[in-house]
Amino acid sequence: MRTKQEYLIRYKDGNLYCELADIWIDPSKPVKKALITHAHFDHFTFGCEEYISTKETAILLKERVGDNIKIKTFEYAEEFKINGINISFHPSGHILGSSQIRFIFAEEKWLISGDFKLQKDQTCKQYEIVKTDYLISECTFGLPIFKWDESNKIANDISKWITNTPEKTSLLFCYSLGKAQRLLNEISQTNFKGNIYSHASIHKMNKSYRELGIDIKDTIKIENKKKIDELKGSLILLPPSLSKGSYLKNLKNIQTAFASGWMSIRALRKRSGYDKGFAISDHADWDGILEVVKKSEAKNVFFHHGDSEALSKYLVEKESINVLLFGK
Repeated sequence: MRTKQEYLIRYKDGNLYCELADIWIDPSKPVKKALITHAHFDHFTFGCEEYISTKETAILLKERVGDNIKIKTFEYAEEFKINGINISFHPSGHILGSSQIRFIFAEEKWLISGDFKLQKDQTCKQYEIVKTDYLISECTFGLPIFKWDESNKIANDISKWITNTPEKTSLLFCYSLGKAQRLLNEISQTNFKGNIYSHASIHKMNKSYRELGIDIKDTIKIENKKKIDELKGSLILLPPSLSKGSYLKNLKNIQTAFASGWMSIRALRKRSGYDKGFAISDHADWDGILEVVKKSEAKNVFFHHGDSEALSKYLVEKESINVLLFGK
């Protein structure tokens, strides 16, 4: 049986690391060379000597952090070699440009899922099933209670929430990159025909998506928050960071909601401070994680980024799949 140090990919200082290629995956500290699965800041750190990602991820990162980073890009499924290891990116369906990363060495295959979802999303490429020997899967929502409704149902619920209260301005809090663009795409296909406004951080990402060929509904950039409560019957998309503190102070005639998978938990909805919660996520639910594990045909599975106890127990007892643990 292999020791943890003999695995092609292992945990080192709390991060995924391939020693043979001397390369880190989504490191949380500056390193010499980093593979980046997508452009969310919890998967990116400043100060690395070189980054490697898909073209879309590189463009989105530079839009967010500036051009002063050295980043090499590859197309999906385009193999490149580092110290004898063949590496390639494959769509993960999380956001635009997001990737799984496959490693092949001496006929042994490893796959890092990155953040992923299986639900259809017209703003990014659909998750691609990739066969592997070893799978390292995220498990952010790795409990049986997490089962997502179809995106169009959530979008219609949002539309009704707005139109049923025409005397109020509706503030929908969502992540600026990925979630906001997906929501705009879905809402544009509902009966809601009112104005949609967006915060500058969201407006900037919308522009990047359009430049990358994604059809995103036009929104009006919010320039002056004092006018927010005058926009009755309109929808405004704002980043979650503005839901606390002084931003909402003194605003009248508003209703608030948060779009997140965590809103499927009733207790969290009640404690969140929002008037409404919409359970929509860019991560896979319980069934989605199990489907990816099974279709990957991996016989050895690692989990990270979430609670894996229930998943591990199910896979070992019901599917006879070997669930392994990394050394921390």
